[in-house]
Order: sequence, then C-alpha cells, then structure tokens
Amino acid sequence: MADYKAPLRDMRFVLNEVFDVAKLWSELPALAEVVDVDTAAAIL
Repeated sequence: MADYKAPLRDMRFVLNEVFDVAKLWSELPALAEVVDVDTAAAIL
C-alpha cells in the first residue's frame, strides 16, 4: 500500500495566498496571540 502524502504546498498556498489568514487571524482577538502562519505550518 502506498503511503499518503498530504499536499502541504497546496494547503499553505490556499491559507496564505487565497485566504490571507495572517491578516484574518491578526484581526480576531481570540486568535491574534495564539495562531500565526508559523504555528499553522507546524500543525500542517
């Protein structure tokens, strides 16, 4: 059976370029100090 490899490059592109999550997360008080692009990349 082949090992699954998640499309991390595509996921990062969608988060950063399409949704601009860094801006979104910085505007939400509950997430501003908890989640950033580096944290999301580590989770992925």
